[in-house]
Amino acid sequence: MFQLPFVVALLAASSVNAPPAGPPAAATHHVTKAALAKVARAEPDKLHRADKPKEARDFFLHKRLPAGETRLPIEKYYAARERMQTMRQHSATLGSFLPSRAEMKRSGGPAGVDQASGGWTSLGPGNVGGRTLALVIDPRNSRIIYAGTADGGIWKTTDAGSSWAPVGDLFPSLAIGSLVMDPHDSNVLYAGTGEGAFNGDAAFGDGVFQTTDAGQTWNQLPGTGTADFQFVNKLAISPASGILYAATATGVWSFDAGSGTWTQTLPSTLLTGCQDMAMRVDTGGNDVVFAACGSFVQGGIFRNPQAQVAGSSWQLVLTQHAMGRTSLAIAPSNPDVIYAVSASNADGPNHGYNQGLLAVFRSTTGGGPGTWQSRLRNTSHDLLSTLLLTNPVIAVLDACGIGGGFFLNQGWYDNVVAVDPVSSDRIFVGGIDLFRSDDGGKSFGAASYWWAQPDPPYNHADQHALAFHPDYDGVSNQILYVGNDGGVFRTFNPLAATAKGKPALLCDDANSKVVFQGLNNGFVATQFYDGAVFPGGATYFGGTQDNGTVLGADQGGLNQWVTLQGGDGGFVAVDPTNTNNLFAEFTGLSITRSVDGGHNFVDGTFGIVDFNFLFIAPFVMDATNPKRLWTGGAYLWTTKDGAGHWSRASARIGGSPRASVSAVASSPADPNHVLMGTDQGLIHHNSAALSANGRTHWPFAQPRQGFVSWLAFDPANADVAYATFATFGAPHVWKTNDAGVTWTAIDGSGAGALPDIPVQTSSGNLFVGTDMGVFFSGDGGRSWAVELTGFPDTVTDALVMQAGPDNHRSLFAFTHGRGAWRADLQ
Repeated sequence: MFQLPFVVALLAASSVNAPPAGPPAAATHHVTKAALAKVARAEPDKLHRADKPKEARDFFLHKRLPAGETRLPIEKYYAARERMQTMRQHSATLGSFLPSRAEMKRSGGPAGVDQASGGWTSLGPGNVGGRTLALVIDPRNSRIIYAGTADGGIWKTTDAGSSWAPVGDLFPSLAIGSLVMDPHDSNVLYAGTGEGAFNGDAAFGDGVFQTTDAGQTWNQLPGTGTADFQFVNKLAISPASGILYAATATGVWSFDAGSGTWTQTLPSTLLTGCQDMAMRVDTGGNDVVFAACGSFVQGGIFRNPQAQVAGSSWQLVLTQHAMGRTSLAIAPSNPDVIYAVSASNADGPNHGYNQGLLAVFRSTTGGGPGTWQSRLRNTSHDLLSTLLLTNPVIAVLDACGIGGGFFLNQGWYDNVVAVDPVSSDRIFVGGIDLFRSDDGGKSFGAASYWWAQPDPPYNHADQHALAFHPDYDGVSNQILYVGNDGGVFRTFNPLAATAKGKPALLCDDANSKVVFQGLNNGFVATQFYDGAVFPGGATYFGGTQDNGTVLGADQGGLNQWVTLQGGDGGFVAVDPTNTNNLFAEFTGLSITRSVDGGHNFVDGTFGIVDFNFLFIAPFVMDATNPKRLWTGGAYLWTTKDGAGHWSRASARIGGSPRASVSAVASSPADPNHVLMGTDQGLIHHNSAALSANGRTHWPFAQPRQGFVSWLAFDPANADVAYATFATFGAPHVWKTNDAGVTWTAIDGSGAGALPDIPVQTSSGNLFVGTDMGVFFSGDGGRSWAVELTGFPDTVTDALVMQAGPDNHRSLFAFTHGRGAWRADLQ
């Protein structure tokens, strides 16, 4: 958690009751080379619609940081959390206020989330998953597995993935970057918070937590609620010494349980922290610990042969020019063998691409200095093997007969290695896809194809965690679990034939015989950017991080969502008069439209000539005319025919030449009233918007500097509207009573003031979604309360108010880490 988008929901809703469309059935097909080429010719950019973590990172910071600043003010998150403990609470479903969390805790009640009182219902998707960074399997009961997610907390299954339930929802941070189980007691686990891969929506952590009752309760370890433990990237616990080690953004730390103190044993002041760690304990009781540090700057591998000894020293055992993020793995069958997979930090010839593969290294004599050999380099003539940290199919489009291939590298983000438990020569490397080597890292074959969805063997893109079954023997038991941006997957045959040799083998998913099975059954960790609700409230859909545009319905339940489009999804809209008409997008200028309920989409950007669209670009539908939509980049654009053709509706927006439209609102009371906000804090207004054209200069106000994250009109009064700002520096919520000419801050005051965290608003009775959950005001913004939701204090990117068939209102929340939720309002 600890991110900052804000959202708005108006406590009023349209009562149009068109019958909701059911979700389209998922198809099953085999994607051959010929079929791939046909798809690429019909939709040239389809394969280029993979997620874009680097661009997401830049967008995330752009929204939140004041001009000239480069560091997120984490201290403001902590201050906000402290304020939330003393703010009174509100239950949307009960329609009443409740004591603060601190008061409830003092009186013996729940201190935080109370699902019984909150009354919010999880809608899923339980079958789509979300970014999963850590996996731990109980060696005494292999049906028990724990999964740590990017901003959805910890999930546990007791039936090997047939069902999941969240544990530890009261964490101050739901970003779980690492998990480790006590080797002597499987009821004891440690969770490291924070996602330290530098992706755009990476969530900050708040230390290391311990459970002694198999996840029922968690407590923060002393000394970890500091900046040194905001990104805990890897944890390891020694079965010999019992010492807990943590690789963080500031180096390597060790924990003395007896004294309850942490010691920094390896500072990392010149690097971007330590991303990975590996430990062997078969050397006379010594904890031999390896740490891989560095990412976007020069990195290296360090070794401490007696890490359990206070004051023992670390030695740099391997570093090379352009060595970036590196993953480590020790061979269980021969601990003298250790592997390292390194990303490159430099461009160069022979595929020496930035953030692609630098090299695969191996030591067979314990990993000391001078013992490491490069088994594979990016200069190899075996092109397929060098694509470990690259988007493979995009790199070989030329070989597929499609053309237009290029290198899309993500070694800073997707980089994990694991050694087969029974063979020190067999290793698995996860980048965007999963690869396997059977010769000690000299050559690799592709085991998975991210673009083959929805084939049954499909494995989602962006691998982050690999875990072998405790009884893995390479023969009768070959089970391997995978955590990636699509949740948790499993394969029973990871040793089957892979696509190895000619790059063209990557063009047909049948060239790998490894079959994967999705285990996302009630695993609600999806990260939404936006959401929309069909009339009646029984069907809903939204755009998500790396899981495309997904659609669910009450009839199907949380495990029956379907994917309408892949890649990163953004804003969405549904025609309330004909719910077969859907609108969605990818990133940037990419609006698509469907007239058959989402079975097929076509491009919906014809006529737009504008190169200044944001990474997640806003578009909205006119509530009075569903064929009229508004969107914007450097200009405002409108369509009158359901995205068949667009025309300019403004001259260039105000601000610098780089300014972009960041929010748009159309009044349900009078469609002539339109507002558009920019990423530089300007809010343009027009009370005759329907007659605007490309020469129309829209007047503007600037309530404050920063990123306008949301705009919303009072549904009954076109003169009243609300705006929110995602940039740090209060106030965040604003109101106009004159259609946007002037604005007044309504962040509240005193004990009811909103914390300084970014927001997006509502009208009358206001609900506001933030990176730390939902807030409510019943007095027009004079005071605010923490909404007692059924979901944790997670990022809430969109709020939607909707009326049911009996005009009963429901509030929907689309979160960035815990899926979609609904509360039936009093």
